[in-house]
Amino acid sequence: MGTASGEENSTATACGRCERVKPPLRRGLCGACYERTRQRGKAYGRWDPDRTAADPVRKHITRLEKAGLSHRRLAELAELHRSTLGALLHGRPGLEPPQWISHAIAQRILAVPVPESVTAVAAPNASVPSIGAQRRLRALVADGWPQATLATDLGMTATNMGPLMHGDRPITARRHRAVVELFARKQLTPGPSQRAREYARARGWARSWQWDEDSIDDPKARPDPAHWRRTRQPRPELGWGVHAPGPTTPASGGNCCVHDLAVPVRHRPIQRGR
Repeated sequence: MGTASGEENSTATACGRCERVKPPLRRGLCGACYERTRQRGKAYGRWDPDRTAADPVRKHITRLEKAGLSHRRLAELAELHRSTLGALLHGRPGLEPPQWISHAIAQRILAVPVPESVTAVAAPNASVPSIGAQRRLRALVADGWPQATLATDLGMTATNMGPLMHGDRPITARRHRAVVELFARKQLTPGPSQRAREYARARGWARSWQWDEDSIDDPKARPDPAHWRRTRQPRPELGWGVHAPGPTTPASGGNCCVHDLAVPVRHRPIQRGR
């Protein structure tokens, strides 16, 4: 008995005031010491209850839900049990949602920021939109990186790259993050394949520097069109205003008219207001 009691005491936590082992503890105190401390603090006006309003925390959870964060992932990030979130949102069985919660729970939930993209905080096996990964891979092809090379870097086969390059099916967050890492590593290095550049140019794929990294995952975002303005083929000339002088012949006696001496002129529209 003595040995068992000693082992129990060695693994339990003692009260910070009376040093007796009486779990569970509140603020490091056993029930009796906690109640005496609470009453004394209230009498002197120094008691700070360990609770805060629950409504702001619930509103924060709603914002996280709208950003695409699931309750399961939120519980993992906040290091809380899912039942704790359920009780906060819906209340315990037969009870209304609480008006007050502990500071510790509130701080853990509020510490989870609202992500700009769900891909930043999604679980590795969670499904996320593929548009961001697709744009990054297409941009690397436009920079001269062959699809076969990109597939090898991602641990994929060239066959599996097809749906990712041309489809719209969701992918795992793990795959998305691998593409993000690959894009960050290669976007500043021109690829070796001119054929890949021509393939991307024929399909209108944007270059990597045309995308804003803060909005590339946004389906409404569009690339910078400056690339197409600079690489557009020049318009064909419409002809000469006056023909250039031809070589003189002995029959002309070396004489030429004013049209033979005229300077060639191109037909171009006049740009006003410059």
